[in-house]
Amino acid sequence: MLADDQQFLAQLQDRFGFRVGRFERVGRRQAYPLQLVMAEEQVRSHLVLVGNAAHFLHPVAGQGFNLALRDCICLAEVLLEAHAQNRGLGDLQTLQIYLERQRQDQSVTIQFSDKLVRLFSSTQLPLIALRHLGFISLSMLPPVKNLLSTRAMGIAARNPRWQTTTFPQPSP
Repeated sequence: MLADDQQFLAQLQDRFGFRVGRFERVGRRQAYPLQLVMAEEQVRSHLVLVGNAAHFLHPVAGQGFNLALRDCICLAEVLLEAHAQNRGLGDLQTLQIYLERQRQDQSVTIQFSDKLVRLFSSTQLPLIALRHLGFISLSMLPPVKNLLSTRAMGIAARNPRWQTTTFPQPSP
């Protein structure tokens, strides 16, 4: 933000290379600090907040996007179950079931991504050493790397319940 336009253009070109062409000029720059934001209330009768409406995470490793997809999958599961049991889809009790099922996933993902950002943005020597040690360890232990990757993607030990459920057919 403190660089003049020419310095900024040079840094931008350096970071992006020429895969999107040559940067020639820039407009007015603005900075928006990234911060963790979570809704205090995610469900009400006939209303559900999912994804960035419910929790806005630092865009590290696509964690917010992955969590939003899992929120939607969980909500779809709960709504299918409610439909099959002739419960109201927008009833507060039904939507609270969704929130209870998804709460742990949200908590773990939010904490993980927040700590990851703090670890990688730190300039403290012990944390820098810890980062390097972590990368070395992961490269030497592929099973641990795979486990961490599947957990980060949110696919470890979780299959949508509706994979084996038939969708209700609409009435004629």
